[in-house]
Amino acid sequence: MIDRRIFADVLIEGLDDWVPIDQLIWAAREEVKGHSWKEFFTELLHFLLENDLIQIGELAADGFAPWRGETSEVVRLVLDDLERLSWEPKLGSRAWIANTEAGNAVARSLTDS
Repeated sequence: MIDRRIFADVLIEGLDDWVPIDQLIWAAREEVKGHSWKEFFTELLHFLLENDLIQIGELAADGFAPWRGETSEVVRLVLDDLERLSWEPKLGSRAWIANTEAGNAVARSLTDS
């Protein structure tokens, strides 16, 4: 089980808007100092998707367009995109985060505590 404090800021920010994938990368880097942060990022992404707290997608003309597929497929798409960008998503990552209703509920509970 991953501690909620690790992803709290991502979900709280997601209450108001879509969140760039950079925010989740930053959370993983802050939690795991050193070279294993990418593995932790992958674990964190799996956790958030499997627990239906977030969706991953891209911004389109009509707003947020979630990526479809099994969790492992979506994670692979994110990782491939980040590898393409040498893990510097500010250079143009396609991956964005949107809270689900469950993610919004968790975010609200975190702001109430």
